[in-house]
Amino acid sequence: MNTSLENSLILIPDKTRIRDSDGFVATVRYVGPVASAKKVNEVYAGVEWDDDTRGKHDGSVICRRTNQIVRHFSLKNDKASQTQNGGSFMRLNKIDTGVDLNLQLIRGRYVDHDAPLVAPNNLLPYTARTSSGRDKPIEFFGEMDVRKRQQLKDLEDISLRGMGIARIPKEARDDMKHKFGHVKEIDMAGNLLSDWDAFCDILYSFPSLEWISFACNKIYDIPSTLTLSDGEWSRLRILNLNNCYIASSQTIFKIGKICPNMEHLCVANNDLADLTMIESDALSNNNMFNKLTLLDFSNCNVTDWDNQVRKISLLPKLESFLLDDNPIPFITMPKSESEFVSLSNLQIAGSQIKSWSSIECLAQVPNLKLLRFRKCPLTDAIGTGEARAGTIARIPLIEQLNASQITPKERLEAERRYVSTASRELLQVTSNMTIQEFLRMEGEGDSKEKNGDQIVKNDLELKRLEFYTKYPRFEELMVKHKETMLAASQSSSSNGAISHNAVNVTISSMAVESCTIEPLQKRLPTSMKVGRLKMMCARAFGLDVDLQVLHYKGENDAFPSELDDDESTLAYFGVNDGAEILMNEIDVEAIEREDKNKVDRYNKRIEEQEHASNVLQAMQKTQIQAHFTATEKAADLLTTSK
Repeated sequence: MNTSLENSLILIPDKTRIRDSDGFVATVRYVGPVASAKKVNEVYAGVEWDDDTRGKHDGSVICRRTNQIVRHFSLKNDKASQTQNGGSFMRLNKIDTGVDLNLQLIRGRYVDHDAPLVAPNNLLPYTARTSSGRDKPIEFFGEMDVRKRQQLKDLEDISLRGMGIARIPKEARDDMKHKFGHVKEIDMAGNLLSDWDAFCDILYSFPSLEWISFACNKIYDIPSTLTLSDGEWSRLRILNLNNCYIASSQTIFKIGKICPNMEHLCVANNDLADLTMIESDALSNNNMFNKLTLLDFSNCNVTDWDNQVRKISLLPKLESFLLDDNPIPFITMPKSESEFVSLSNLQIAGSQIKSWSSIECLAQVPNLKLLRFRKCPLTDAIGTGEARAGTIARIPLIEQLNASQITPKERLEAERRYVSTASRELLQVTSNMTIQEFLRMEGEGDSKEKNGDQIVKNDLELKRLEFYTKYPRFEELMVKHKETMLAASQSSSSNGAISHNAVNVTISSMAVESCTIEPLQKRLPTSMKVGRLKMMCARAFGLDVDLQVLHYKGENDAFPSELDDDESTLAYFGVNDGAEILMNEIDVEAIEREDKNKVDRYNKRIEEQEHASNVLQAMQKTQIQAHFTATEKAADLLTTSK
């Protein structure tokens, strides 16, 4: 590509998407000469990278002739504008504006049945080096079977992901419509498409589409100038618009009107904060999304359960609702029986929930079976094990938590822990009365009681109400686990100690020097700290405490969890009865390498900051000098005129 101004006309600021030789993608923000360039008339493209770490500045430069700061464009990506990075100027011959979508491109993606074999005689033209230093040929079996499945005339799903597609020529649309009328699924994610016209062209070129992924294409919101009739895209059932820079919920509602048969809609990593402006019954009154079963609103700037999430709750067939990475501070009770009637899968990881009352509200969702709940202030404060047990005890109907199946034994232990925790709080409140008397208390006071006695009774009544608010399932579970409650009542005479606070565990060594030693079978108190457990392992397996790293694994856990705090107890990490404790040896050399890398990265950041500071100081000195020179010249002119 040459650098003539005529050739630069294909670059449309704020619309054209480009990529560089390394595959990084950007949006063109400016086309023209750059004040800091050596050649005054050379045309550059000012771009804003999707990955702001790729950029070097914020769209401004220092003019080579005036030493003044000249801004050619501004960053529009929020993250990039905050870091003052993300912008670059590129010569036009370094820019790749993408490729056209046509028959040739698609055919090149899928091999013809009669094309030469990649692996004749089942051998690829590559070798692998063995540990003994010999080259071993790589075999590839079933090439023809794979090829049979790649024939375009038979395929119903096509993947064109990340191919740099930027345009769909009009002359190519009819050709593709004729050839690919049988295609039902297409993946267009990660290309260079930049508007909804391209989306419409795809639907025209593939008239039988039912499933389309347009993720990571910067198409923004549906423009008001695009005329679409209700039900126009009635074939579409599954639509993925993740990372498309949608910034208005009106786009979502337009999709609901033109796609009446939509079943799955993914709009993660967009901005739907204006959901608060939508009427509460807008969806139900307009009969939109009546067939929707999955909705992904992850990382969509949803912050209010009542004024945003509740407007989705009336969808009659919604089964899976993904709300991960939204700063929702709390969840409230359903206001009617028609809310979330079909919801069975809810994901709210990465929220700002701080209280168990929000989780207890989810117990009112009638069909909730799967829940994803982690990475929030509540779970971070109490630890993974305690958070899991508390969630299981508070929502009796869920069957999976954080993709891990809940066993009957785990639920039993979680509910008993719930009762025990509540009992401890009760024992701090009750002194001369039993737990049962405290729970049966009524707010009515005896008129003959003295004022002091009445105040005490009112205070106890207030504490009773607070207790029930915090532990709404306590009385139910107290009846269910009579033995646990009996132990709690009997322990009131011994400073409130609760029995059943020990667990049976197996301690195994995974360290090289001691992995052959028989595992230990121990019954440990849940109040034991991890540091003390490490001392026990040191005596049993001969590995210094400073070199140990401990993990625990429950009976049904897919992966072990690290016991990474020596001052925390086994109860904090949720170590249950039957768990396995795994002791491993720290890789000292790996830690030293990581420490060295951290130091190197820190020194590099310091150097970059110092360099930036020196550049800024030089710019300031240059500006001061230029101002001083201009002042002197003005003074000389004034003197001459006099």
